[in-house]
Amino acid sequence: MAIIPQQTFFVWSEIENLGDLERLRLVLEYMPDEDLMQVLEKERGKGRDDFPVRAMWNSILAGVVYQIF
Repeated sequence: MAIIPQQTFFVWSEIENLGDLERLRLVLEYMPDEDLMQVLEKERGKGRDDFPVRAMWNSILAGVVYQIF
């Protein structure tokens, strides 16, 4: 049987060793959510803007990263 070595894209321990803010920064930076934000902002239209869509979305992502939910 042949053993095929595989390269790893990242080492999970490197992600675990990062601080919470750094992990949140990575999520916010690399999450492909721009299309979603545009649709949600268009859907809101001229309605009340007490809580901006992007700020609420970022708070949801932060809750997941910080394991609050």
